[in-house]
Amino acid sequence: MKRTYIVFAFLATIGCLFASGIKAQEAWTLRLCIEYARQQNIQVQKSQVSAESYSVDVLQSKAALFPSLTGSVSQRLANSQVANSNGDYKYEQTFAGEYSLNASVTVYNGNRNRDAIKTAQMKKSAQDLTTQELQNSIEISITQAYLQMLYTRESIKNNENIVATSEAELKQAKIFLDAGSTTRSEYAQVEAQYSSDKYNLVLAQNSYDNYKLQLKQLLELDQDVDFEVAFPEVGDDEVLQMVASKRDVYSTALAIMPEIKNSKLGIDIANLSKKTAKSGYLPTVSLTGSIGTGNIYNQSPSFFTQLDRNFNQSIGVSVSIPIFDNRQNKSNVQKADLDIRTAELELLDTQKTLLKTIEGLYQDVVSAQSKYIAAKDQLNSTRLSYELVQEQFNLGMRNTVELTTEKNNYTNALQNLLQAKYTALLSLKLLNFYQGQEISL
Repeated sequence: MKRTYIVFAFLATIGCLFASGIKAQEAWTLRLCIEYARQQNIQVQKSQVSAESYSVDVLQSKAALFPSLTGSVSQRLANSQVANSNGDYKYEQTFAGEYSLNASVTVYNGNRNRDAIKTAQMKKSAQDLTTQELQNSIEISITQAYLQMLYTRESIKNNENIVATSEAELKQAKIFLDAGSTTRSEYAQVEAQYSSDKYNLVLAQNSYDNYKLQLKQLLELDQDVDFEVAFPEVGDDEVLQMVASKRDVYSTALAIMPEIKNSKLGIDIANLSKKTAKSGYLPTVSLTGSIGTGNIYNQSPSFFTQLDRNFNQSIGVSVSIPIFDNRQNKSNVQKADLDIRTAELELLDTQKTLLKTIEGLYQDVVSAQSKYIAAKDQLNSTRLSYELVQEQFNLGMRNTVELTTEKNNYTNALQNLLQAKYTALLSLKLLNFYQGQEISL
């Protein structure tokens, strides 16, 4: 007992330290978010509780192999008129009791009891796999939200730089306007561009806040938790890393993904259910035994004399043979065949869905990586062109239309690069995940 208390106290202390460590954490990394959600998510915990319930079913099905034993005690009080030797009647109270023990055990029932144990164990394993599916789904959702935050954060930085540049251009345009070297219309165009750039910055900031809230909700954190996210630098080596072939990724995923294992286990459960259904055609043999007493009264002879005289024992065998059951067994077998077919189709559907997911991710990676390379070249050329036009604008050699056009080209190139970068990164992380690799940054 003392040892149990010490272990419990130790685990409670560790839990408190973990909880306080989370609150004190300055920045949440992607891996920390994933590990926290895999353990603390309510749906995951509910699934784990269901798995514990199936563990109880396993114990119960094993216990069915053992005999059952029941005891019964019956005690009665009677108050009735009894005639004496003189023929007179008077009331007498009589106490009577009866005591017995009864046992029974199933000797043979077509192996249904042992099959029930296997079924319970399989359902427990299936629930464990369901828990893993939930954890994987949460991991993917958190990865998507986290990378969206990184994407919008970089977008904010880009928009802040653009707004700063627009502000400088607006000041320069005002100088030209005051000097009479530009028209009011051209100045208004620069001013409109400045307002548009500020609006885009607000949109980026709002998107960041929304994705941050989404990530916090996925983690199911309390309102009082100070939630700050770590932002690692993402280089070309992570964006442009080599991609395994679709065939290799799919082959690995078929071997390790819990949804595939669960679907295969569903076929095994269905086959075992058919075996159980067919056992309904077989007889059931049971052994019974009992010991007990007849009625023992409070009158003479003595209690133990009556117990000795009335003590009885019995043992018996019962055989139940199904002869006509209104088609119940046949229907059960036919339904079991249909369940097997359904489970096989479920596996096929799960495999097809997995293949589509991997093919889509692979195509996204290849496409995004090629776009990323092209977008870097586009960004370099549009930046150079924009800087040249900007210099010429400051010297009064270019008008606002030309400046705005080059600036929009540069802004679009920034956006294209950013989008390709994080599309490739997300798809790469998920492809690696389907190969059993840990998602992290």
